[in-house]
Amino acid sequence: MDGIEALKAVKEKRPEMQIILLTGHATVEKGVEAMKAGALDFVEKPADLDALSEKIKKAQSKKAIFVQKQAQEKVIEVLRKFGM
Repeated sequence: MDGIEALKAVKEKRPEMQIILLTGHATVEKGVEAMKAGALDFVEKPADLDALSEKIKKAQSKKAIFVQKQAQEKVIEVLRKFGM
């Protein structure tokens, strides 16, 4: 299984997961494929650690927003269920 296949398998089970692919074989086509499959970013090895750190922070922020949105949707669902 390559990274793109792993990405697709993870996103199928956990769509909220923020994934940054690290690769030693980067091409524009693979980068586009990864982003279409749900990768947050696609980074070629060796990765610049400062840039990778920023990408990780971005992933954490996106995850927090996703979790907050899910919580809001659950609250709205409960309120509707009880007619509030």
